[in-house]
Amino acid sequence: MSFRGITTAVILLLAGFFTVSQVRAQTYNALEECTTLSPLLDDIHTCMDNYLDTVDGNMAGITDFLAEALSGESLTGLTQSQQAFIEYRRQNCLWYLNFSSPRSEAEQIAKNCLVNMSQRRVSELQSLLTNEDQTGQTVAGYYVYGPERNSFQLCGSDARYWLEGDAELVSQAQQTYLTLATSELQVLHVVFVGIVDEQAQVPAQHQGVFQLSNIVDISLPTESDCSLPGKLSVSTTGSIEAASQGATDAAQSQLNEPAQQDEPQQQLIAYFGAWLVDCTENNGARSCRLEVALEQGDGTSQTPAGEFALVRQEKQVTQLELVFPGREIDSPARIRWTVDAWDFGDIVGSDIRVDESATRQLVPDNNFLRKELLPWLIKGAKVTVSVLEDVDSDSGETFSATLRGLTRSLAFADEFVREAAQ
Repeated sequence: MSFRGITTAVILLLAGFFTVSQVRAQTYNALEECTTLSPLLDDIHTCMDNYLDTVDGNMAGITDFLAEALSGESLTGLTQSQQAFIEYRRQNCLWYLNFSSPRSEAEQIAKNCLVNMSQRRVSELQSLLTNEDQTGQTVAGYYVYGPERNSFQLCGSDARYWLEGDAELVSQAQQTYLTLATSELQVLHVVFVGIVDEQAQVPAQHQGVFQLSNIVDISLPTESDCSLPGKLSVSTTGSIEAASQGATDAAQSQLNEPAQQDEPQQQLIAYFGAWLVDCTENNGARSCRLEVALEQGDGTSQTPAGEFALVRQEKQVTQLELVFPGREIDSPARIRWTVDAWDFGDIVGSDIRVDESATRQLVPDNNFLRKELLPWLIKGAKVTVSVLEDVDSDSGETFSATLRGLTRSLAFADEFVREAAQ
């Protein structure tokens, strides 16, 4: 894999979703890390640009989250403050270009200044978010949902709490878990707002209830998360590895999670907009799973109600998958596809799989997928699927997923898979 691909993977692992955990608010010396990865000037600049994009994305996410809770003068003040910071950051850092020499070093110093100031601004906004919230503390940890499990465990704590609170929020947490998890009782990283009640009656092996009052983040664990339930580290080749087998075994013992499958020999995880790319190598075979959330309606609800995924293998072999948690759909003829304004109708030759947790529609690699559907997905902006009440009905539920970021996700996946053949 090229340095650009490695660096993008490493940096994007730090992106994910923004959080307000003090554990995750640590400061990274971007310039030091980038020069360690490669001494080449172009590589350093690419790496620094990726760091800045990541921090700016986190800052924008927190600002948007705060803005949703504000109005009137408070919202105006937040907007003006953020605009003033952007201008001040620019003036404060870009003067290095005229002060330092040679030019190549001056540019590195200026970019490092931009990153450092942005990191401090993110920490400031995180603190504001925590202080303004009157419904409980903002805490990070891990969440598991499944048979007899609805458990939240805080970072750095052995205590496990049953998740309760507003029924709509708890349901949202559970549905998001089902959308993101790829195996039963998989551990997901979360940032919740709420309070602990250790006096409540709870199921066995729980020390109390966590009363949920808001959801900040639910995502797959990354290298920058706290170490429970097994600290992940990013190697110099971009693969994600357990920090130590003993730490992993101890963490798994804490959560009593059974092993689901053999660990991959190599794994790369990256985010491209709303798309998650999870690439693995097992016994020399490489593949990547590209995922994005299906949202109810026209895609503006921001509440995941399912998943749209592509599995990419060697020679660009592709399989599509739609996942509808908690729904039973008996025929692919009930699922109608649209890409932007182009109506594909139901996908002939697709397969339906139904289990106790979800319905999955699988579209195999064939000429229709390669020559018609996939090219439209690559150049499109949004895919919409309608799940009809029955094959003779015109009414039903509508789900949408963004296609922005798919092209870069496919390029990343193909580069990873292509290396296996070299």
